[in-house]
Amino acid sequence: MQLAIHEHATVEEASTDLLASILTPATWLSIEEQAADASLRPVQNALYQRRVGPLRICACVEVSTSLEVFLRIAFRAPGLTPVKAADHLEAFLRSRLPLTPNSEWQVEVDERRWIHFVRRYAGTRLQA
Repeated sequence: MQLAIHEHATVEEASTDLLASILTPATWLSIEEQAADASLRPVQNALYQRRVGPLRICACVEVSTSLEVFLRIAFRAPGLTPVKAADHLEAFLRSRLPLTPNSEWQVEVDERRWIHFVRRYAGTRLQA
């Protein structure tokens, strides 16, 4: 089954649309539920993805059971390298969450060749 992913002309356009959606707490995802059921992962859900030509972008906010909050942004395209993906990340975040020189991101490449960037979104745990 092919996902119906919204297409945009630029990474910045995709960012405006996708960040407006995923930064809304109602769309946040549970890390533990995703681990238990792969179909709940954002790379399986068109609501969390956008396309700019051959580049696919996936973004979500994830919450752990201990209420730690993380921002996850992933890119996939033919021949994409982590360095080029980092350039896309900078363009994707420029208008909303500009990268700062000492911001730390975890980088991982999954089995489907998505290059993921993950960092803490909220400075401390949420209070329930």
